[in-house]
Amino acid sequence: MEYVVYPTTVCVVLLVVATFTGMWITGENPYRSYALQACAWLEGRLDLGMDYPWLELAIFEGKYYVSFPPFPSFVLLPFAVVCGADTPDHALSVLFTVVGVVYALRLYKMKTGGFDHAGQYVLFLFLGNGYLFIAMQGWVWFLAQCMCFTMSLMALYYAERGRGGGSLACWACAVGCRPMVVVYFPLLLLILLRHGREQTGMRAITLIRSKWYWAVPAFCIVSVYMILNAARFGNPLEFGHSYLPEFMRVEEGQFSLSYLRKNLSQLLRLPQMGGEHGALVYDTYDCMAFWLIAPIFILFFYAWACSLCFKHRPYGAEIAVIPLTLLAHLLIVCCHRTLGGYQFGNRYLVDMLPYVFYGVLLLKPGSERFSLWSMPLCAMGFSINLIGTVATYNHWI
Repeated sequence: MEYVVYPTTVCVVLLVVATFTGMWITGENPYRSYALQACAWLEGRLDLGMDYPWLELAIFEGKYYVSFPPFPSFVLLPFAVVCGADTPDHALSVLFTVVGVVYALRLYKMKTGGFDHAGQYVLFLFLGNGYLFIAMQGWVWFLAQCMCFTMSLMALYYAERGRGGGSLACWACAVGCRPMVVVYFPLLLLILLRHGREQTGMRAITLIRSKWYWAVPAFCIVSVYMILNAARFGNPLEFGHSYLPEFMRVEEGQFSLSYLRKNLSQLLRLPQMGGEHGALVYDTYDCMAFWLIAPIFILFFYAWACSLCFKHRPYGAEIAVIPLTLLAHLLIVCCHRTLGGYQFGNRYLVDMLPYVFYGVLLLKPGSERFSLWSMPLCAMGFSINLIGTVATYNHWI
């Protein structure tokens, strides 16, 4: 029953937002870079053949390429065969959201032993921390993030099941949507090794040697990315963003430590006074106070602090690695030239949320009090993101 009720609940919220904004899943997608790339591949071409000035395209040796990692285009290939460039991107975004809710529920049940308070945590994850804004549309940036979000939840779930091949394959698919999630490989490996020790009693090095075949699917997936990158840009590690005009025009390029200070300050900036009738003005370009838009981070920090007080800590390695991987991800994000452009909900931080959610489930105290006191945070996150999403799409803020 839970696997029907909770995905339906999320879809109802998306439907309500659509009634206010007109962002229907049947609408045209002007930012359909992945569909255009899939069509180009079907025609035997790696480049798009022409410029689309409103899209973020890499320009390399006079040719125009999609500048984003390619996994979503592989997903769209069968749809492109039937629909051409008019693939159902918005509907696919909702579909991946539904699958993500299911896997979040499965992960919740596995870590807590049941569905008590599941709605509170799972619905909080999807509706109260910035994901809602990107789930509304299958635009090129958002579709990749929705896919990455779901594939990350799947990678965590299969790691907890001890299914290393499936977990690492899902992780590789997520990397093919958002390369920054590569930093979570050590966490997934730790989970798999812990599960293996619990089941077999083997040492880590023995497990790695005996389960080497886990890496085969992920290796094949990553190899496809690298071959494609080399064929397009002559560099197996280059997805194309370095050849975007906006990054080629600046001396520092796409990533630089010089961006760190400014971006960190944007992650902390609060809404300002200045709206009509004394309303606060929420920023809709790049980021704003991360704890306000994504209060699940507050919940994670509290759960992590509580875990440090436990005398018996069964997840000692994870307690150390989860914040380190999140910090590494944050550092990469803050060294990027922009923090996502026009948006609501700190879009770049959304990629971190599946791992923050896992950390909360892993480290939270088992008392009812923790879940009870998390409810105000859930209410705050849902209210801000629901109203902010509607207001931003309607250009009210």
